[in-house]
Amino acid sequence: MKLNITALREALPQGEVRYFEEINSTNDYLLTHCQTLPSGSLCIAESQTAGRGRRGRQWYSPQRENLYFSLLWHYDLSVLPTLSSFSLSVAVIIAETFQALGVSGIQIKWPNDIYYQGKKMGGILNETKCDKSGVSLVIGIGLNLAMEQVDESIVTQDWADLSAYQLNREQLLMTLAQRLQQALQTYPISGFTPYVSRWQHFDCFANQPVKLISENRVERGIQQGINEQGELLLAQHGVVRAFAVGELSLRRQ
Repeated sequence: MKLNITALREALPQGEVRYFEEINSTNDYLLTHCQTLPSGSLCIAESQTAGRGRRGRQWYSPQRENLYFSLLWHYDLSVLPTLSSFSLSVAVIIAETFQALGVSGIQIKWPNDIYYQGKKMGGILNETKCDKSGVSLVIGIGLNLAMEQVDESIVTQDWADLSAYQLNREQLLMTLAQRLQQALQTYPISGFTPYVSRWQHFDCFANQPVKLISENRVERGIQQGINEQGELLLAQHGVVRAFAVGELSLRRQ
């Protein structure tokens, strides 16, 4: 069922709405038009032909009943250093929203993948565009709400959807947009600190043996959550170390 864009526009606290049956990427659209769109603007698509995930991966975006959207916000350049951990805050907002809608089994895999019952259900991609006037932050979100099957040449990991809950997409999108806009307004003042314990409440691999894969090495240890910078904490031989980048998985060997 198509989204009621008129209702979305009326419910959006601020910004404009751009809706497409198909687009290359909702993030790309907002990055391209960020200079002419106000803070809070949404780009929503029923499908994406070139959706992106973290590390340049393709985000599988079939035309089903999933949710693909991006949100734009403008800041002064002085705020830029604080934005690196905001994607973790977005993950918290998404997880808490699903919890409020009665979905159980929602988890977060560091830094910001959304899991459902141990399988990936959603992803977040934050991107920025800077010029002398400031920084434009674009938050891209893809959520598997009702996906019957996938292209296994693109999706190579276990996946899940929320079809069992038959969620109202309009209600979910309205709630997420409102909560995200509120968080974006206060984030330059609050920072990530208020989200740390909330993030750890949904931690997918808490206190489990994991491996963290970066470009040049693999780190192994017991996951100890995150710090106030959003960095991953690993206990290794009696010492807890913080890591800012990497791909996390359970340690099988």
